[in-house]
Amino acid sequence: MKKEALVPKLTSELPPFTLKDHPKFVVLVVILFCIAFFIAMTFCGYEQDKEKENYVPNITIPSMDFTVLNITETHLSVKWDLLLRIPRDLPGWYMCLKGDFQLSIIYRGVTIATSSIESLIPRWAQLIRVSSIASEGDMEGVIIKDIMKDIKEKGEIRFRSRLLLPDCRYGTSGKMNYACDEAMLRFEPGSQRNATLFGDHPICRYLR
Repeated sequence: MKKEALVPKLTSELPPFTLKDHPKFVVLVVILFCIAFFIAMTFCGYEQDKEKENYVPNITIPSMDFTVLNITETHLSVKWDLLLRIPRDLPGWYMCLKGDFQLSIIYRGVTIATSSIESLIPRWAQLIRVSSIASEGDMEGVIIKDIMKDIKEKGEIRFRSRLLLPDCRYGTSGKMNYACDEAMLRFEPGSQRNATLFGDHPICRYLR
């Protein structure tokens, strides 16, 4: 005859857990959810504000003209005329579009021309025209020979440019430094005097 295991039998099962029987638990869950939601939204808003604060849109150069004012075997005098497009969302965190700006022309890594300091008029969006002139007194002999070679043999020439724009943030140097993509300019057929922008518009990107 087998002995029965000495295990007590359960006379009744535990009642099922329901939320309506535990209102305090429901309130606690709701409060915790609200706190988590508030923290998440605050964090997202902070990240968006930081992203907006650090966002600086690009500037484009829709047109650039290059004019040879004088060219001989040893002398060269040239002029650049640029049109800068200031985007609508540039003012705000960084720019107030009020102050002075300056343009520099770069050829093969060497700055060969710098415009005079111009004044900006506050606007939400604007086109800025700027000119710069360089002659043999501003350029090294090797640079002059290379430019002449590009003009006479290639019929095109490439330049980069830099921009200094006013910065309105407190505690800054007061200037925004932009570096622009290389611009390719082609001369008119049969001419060695006038060259215009060819291809994509150069983009100027904020450096600091």
